Amino acid sequence: TEAAIHSKAATTSNNVTTASVSPKSKRSSSSPLAENPHQTHHSAALYHHLLSGLTSTSTAGSVVKAHTESFWEEAKQICSSDPALASYIDPSTQGTPLHVACSLGAAQLNACAASTSTVAMAFIEALVEAFPEAVSHRDKHHHVPLDGIFVGICAGKGISDAFFFRTQAVKLLLEHDACSFSLRGDLLYKIIESLPDDVKAPLGPTVEFINLLLEKGGVSAQTVTDPKDDGVLALLYRRFVQQFDQSERFFDGDNSREEVVQHRQNFKNSAVNTFNIIELLLRRCKRERDGENDLLVHNAVRAVSCPPDLLRYIVETNLEAVSETDSKGNLPLHYAAGYDDIVASSSAASLSCSVSKVKLPESYSKYVIDELLYAFPEGASVANSDGALPIALAIESGKKWIGGGIRSLHEAYPVGIEQVQLAKQHPLMNALSFQSQEDESVDQSMISDLVGGQDDREGTVATGVDGGGGRRRKRRQRKKINKDESHDAIMFVQRPGAAVRDVVTVMWANEEDGGVQMLGCSTIELAATSALCQDAIVSVALRGVTCVVNAMKNHPNEPAVQERACSALVAMAPADGVREVSFAASGAISTVVSAMQAHVGDATVQKEACRALCGIAAHGGSERATAVASVGGFTALVNSMGAHPDDCVVQREACLALEVLTSFHDAYLPELHHQTEVLLHAAASKFPEDCSEPTSAILSRLP
Repeated sequence: TEAAIHSKAATTSNNVTTASVSPKSKRSSSSPLAENPHQTHHSAALYHHLLSGLTSTSTAGSVVKAHTESFWEEAKQICSSDPALASYIDPSTQGTPLHVACSLGAAQLNACAASTSTVAMAFIEALVEAFPEAVSHRDKHHHVPLDGIFVGICAGKGISDAFFFRTQAVKLLLEHDACSFSLRGDLLYKIIESLPDDVKAPLGPTVEFINLLLEKGGVSAQTVTDPKDDGVLALLYRRFVQQFDQSERFFDGDNSREEVVQHRQNFKNSAVNTFNIIELLLRRCKRERDGENDLLVHNAVRAVSCPPDLLRYIVETNLEAVSETDSKGNLPLHYAAGYDDIVASSSAASLSCSVSKVKLPESYSKYVIDELLYAFPEGASVANSDGALPIALAIESGKKWIGGGIRSLHEAYPVGIEQVQLAKQHPLMNALSFQSQEDESVDQSMISDLVGGQDDREGTVATGVDGGGGRRRKRRQRKKINKDESHDAIMFVQRPGAAVRDVVTVMWANEEDGGVQMLGCSTIELAATSALCQDAIVSVALRGVTCVVNAMKNHPNEPAVQERACSALVAMAPADGVREVSFAASGAISTVVSAMQAHVGDATVQKEACRALCGIAAHGGSERATAVASVGGFTALVNSMGAHPDDCVVQREACLALEVLTSFHDAYLPELHHQTEVLLHAAASKFPEDCSEPTSAILSRLP
């Protein structure tokens, strides 16, 4: 903790020159205090008292001083007797008593009674009142006191009375100086990651805490720079899905038992609290608000960091909201088409400055636009208050023909293209071939030349828009369009070095294309198998698991997709249980079993599916073994052996899977029937080198 850092620095030397900044005189922290050693020691008395909070009490050697009320009471008395002590700045760490107190309280109050947290908070208030400048003072690591609280949050998971201290301390410090701290990126991710399952209803302390960061600190999904391999919203949605899954968990025996009912209710409450946090983060931050923060679908689209599965969930559970307009007449579709980008560019132009656009994953715009059009196809024909159709906004904001969703908008409302005036050299002319109704004699070979290969380059579409800015409503001659049927998505998912994030988004945006899904699963498998450590595998799985499961669900009758998807799941199995990745809650286990049932005669699918169940159970333990059993996994494995008695690989993989599944004595597993024993003996007899060892282990566990 920060307190430990300050303690170590302060004790490295027995003769450290101290410094102080008085609230009244505002002396420089570098100026020596007094030559009197006694006076020097006195100025650091409060600071050193706080550092002693990490040591044990004399009366009970196992109790840390910071865990006791008396420690904080004494600190408050020292501060009250001489408020100037609050302004002390340690010459080694450049930290103040407030730095140490915040770090100490956030890290050490977990195991304390509520009264201890209350006393500690009263002391923090006294420190701030005595020396308000400490709130924004930075130590030698450039940390303000708030950093210490957030480090404490990340260090320990669980709701306790320390959460009261942290919440109140954050509120106090942000109210004094909200600009002293910028909560972005990795730190916010770590804070969200450390939040426990909050079972309080209707709104738990975790929701109140995040709301505090939103209200006082300006945190929102729009202001967060996510880590490269994951995002705050993606993390929260995985947690939400996992909590929801637990709220419907089936237990062995009587599921009406009080403990089972309570377990389900606790996780239901946790899921509600987690989704409330998602909604809070999707709000526009305080300085960007436009009075319409409760338009959830609008907010999800405008966040631009909303993961595909979360966006789909929000749209599907709020279908009526997809057709709602805000005060500017914008549907969510207008924002997906680029309304915010255009406004930002216009504002930047008026101020003669540049605007940095967020680089979206490949085909993300297409995915969002397709989701909204699927829910409300008429949206493509709705003009906003400025008279602009979504397709006009998409062109003006510089989106691509296919990956940017322009083609999707055109197909939903073909006449919408008439609102846009395109210059002859406009990059979009590579995708659109115009032919007026009065002139039918255009050389079609020239049109084909224009269309061919257009998507091999990015092309800033907006650069060719004329003075109409894509918003002209003057009716022009009707245009005909020669659609581009390129296979960009298939080429992209095979591109060497393509980021997993982009491959996954292309797969979501082209989920109806079996070829894209099969090749995308192969790319994800390669990325996971090429990973040099578990963290790298987890990085792939964070986005890859749900995408692969989605591919399997969308193409249940395509063996090639099922086979490659199962292989990808095997490669990502070591990530199960890490950073909210769940092969159970994501539907991976049930989908693999469904693939086995649908393709029982396909030896290749059976082999890969058996390997998938084996890998998932091996890394997930008894809980995953129980999950496999609950969805018919044992029956599927036995059926696989029965359907392919002469296939050595299928027999071996099925036996290995059964061996792993039966190795967990605390798992809820079905009784293996006599037919299973017959199949196991047959496998061991026919393929002794491959099957006798796992078969012996399985048979030894049979009743």
